[in-house]
Amino acid sequence: MGTMGQTTEVISIGSDRQLFLDDLLIDRMEGAGTRMHAPVPREVAFRFDQPWEGNVSWCPVVMDDEDRYRMWYRSEHIGNEEGGVSSHSFTAYAESPDGIHWDRPNLGLEMFGNSTENNICIHSPDMKNVAVFIDNREGVSDAEKYKAVGRWTKGRPSRIFGMVSSDGVCWKKVQEEALIVAPDEDPQFDSPLSAFWDGRTNRYVLYIRGWGPGGAENRIRAIRMTTSEDFINWTPFQYIEIDNLDGWPYHLYTNSGHPYYRAPYYLMFPKRLMPNRTFLSDWPYEGQSDVLLLSSRDAQNFHFSGGDAFLRPGPDIQNWHERSIFIAPRVVPTVPGEMSMYSVQNYRTDSAHIRRFSLREDGFVSTYASDSGGALITNPLAFSGKSLEINYSTSGAGVVRVGLMDEHCQSLDGFEATASEIFGDEISRTVRWNGSADVGSLSEKPIRIRFELAEADLFSFRFA
Repeated sequence: MGTMGQTTEVISIGSDRQLFLDDLLIDRMEGAGTRMHAPVPREVAFRFDQPWEGNVSWCPVVMDDEDRYRMWYRSEHIGNEEGGVSSHSFTAYAESPDGIHWDRPNLGLEMFGNSTENNICIHSPDMKNVAVFIDNREGVSDAEKYKAVGRWTKGRPSRIFGMVSSDGVCWKKVQEEALIVAPDEDPQFDSPLSAFWDGRTNRYVLYIRGWGPGGAENRIRAIRMTTSEDFINWTPFQYIEIDNLDGWPYHLYTNSGHPYYRAPYYLMFPKRLMPNRTFLSDWPYEGQSDVLLLSSRDAQNFHFSGGDAFLRPGPDIQNWHERSIFIAPRVVPTVPGEMSMYSVQNYRTDSAHIRRFSLREDGFVSTYASDSGGALITNPLAFSGKSLEINYSTSGAGVVRVGLMDEHCQSLDGFEATASEIFGDEISRTVRWNGSADVGSLSEKPIRIRFELAEADLFSFRFA
């Protein structure tokens, strides 16, 4: 791969972990490249098999909340015939000690049939496809620690309402009026929305679908955003930007936007819809979908990471249709070195369920070189810290070497790549040059890093 030449300006990275989700830090590659890693399917975490659930239960939100994992999801059933009518729609709640084994607590809050023995926590036509998050804004009262936004289902223009809770289970409206009313030129809020408090920019962020401008078709599904400083007053909508796509070549039906827990990135898993492609001849709806990966450093300007589908429908025939698969916000750590994400599978069928998928931590995209070897040279950057840690994997014969250079690509004495040789498979490995790991003398000074790889993947690095 030739010179990428992103910038000659010094990029300040502090001690933040850096992934290869975009090419901001990459000046050039020599015999190396980047590759995306597909999430690994694990166990079925949750089957929508209770009477108050059903075939169109979906859009879960998952979080790692101190002593447990928590999930909120749409609990809904609809007739299988085209134009079928929903028989019920709720928000239900589940929890897990490990992110793997999930239970439905008996909340006793809402009536279904003749009983309150269920895990339904919200029953409101103003709160469909609910996005739940923890509000870490300074000064927020305990009574409003958890917040949620949801879509009104009664007509147009669409509306978004808000709720608050002290425990994530018992909810009340933050106000009777809608927080947001859809603008006249784009009056329909459809599909799941995503929201969170962004402590990096001190604002609430909300993403939802819209009909974007400048797409491959006259009307194409795109992702728009709005922000708020107080959760009540929201800015006018604007569409996110994707820097390495020309306009909107795809319908992006959902978004699942959220901050990444290990590094200052924002992730999206949009469902890519191809309305004119049909795999199952007897399926009553047109279209086919898969899931992409978008990443951002500022929550508004995104990069199409990997350049390929992040999650494919796979061998399960029930996933080969127009709504098939959906990855939920958020990515959460589970066992050491592993992170998990949760995908609705077999949507619109009687076997609808949530399956857990996993990746190594930071393992979305790696810089890689084969046995012939290669190198990545960064743009000039400035760090703060005393040591360099890498997340990497090699074969038994593979190797990673790390050299530090000045901004003019001249090797720095004592930090030559030949003085560091690493092989193995570790989430965090401190780089040493002839036995020394101390890079404090270079802190805040402009440097470049030269990563030399052979039969190796480099997933991330940070100065600690």
